Amino acid sequence: MGAGARRKDWVDTQVAIPGAVLHVLLPAIAAVTAWLLVPVLGWQVAAVSTALIGMLLPQTLGGWFSIACLAVGMLLSETSIWLVSLAVLLVHIIHVLSALLPVVPWRGRVVIAALWPTLRRLFVVQLIAQPITIGVMLVWTSTDTVIGGAALIGAAGLVGFSILFLQRVGRWSQRA
Repeated sequence: MGAGARRKDWVDTQVAIPGAVLHVLLPAIAAVTAWLLVPVLGWQVAAVSTALIGMLLPQTLGGWFSIACLAVGMLLSETSIWLVSLAVLLVHIIHVLSALLPVVPWRGRVVIAALWPTLRRLFVVQLIAQPITIGVMLVWTSTDTVIGGAALIGAAGLVGFSILFLQRVGRWSQRA
């Protein structure tokens, strides 16, 4: 076998992240989230331990059980708008990792370019979820005057989503 044949025995990929890094991120982010947002030690331990199970055996849905533990733990304390917004972001990241882990092998590598669509979706969902979260928290912690304004904003948002939905349905019917 000549030197020319040996040069072709490998595959050149772009910059990649080891699969183990993505697996370890799940309990790490769950631990940080539990430490920041959950005041009860038992729920912190439950959230991190279910995330560890989700890391080791992704098909057990441990990451999503971790999210449930975080939610119950947060219900047991007073919260603020900023903590809830942080929870929405971190729980969404845990959800995305939990969805990725079953298809990422521990010894595999994930090309960063392959993660861009997932990161874009994460960003778009956060652009929608964060203002809604802040709006709901403002209504929840406010007096009656803010509720009237929030109802108007909610109605305007509903009209906007309805228009977008009808436009999309119109495009689907034109294709058919």
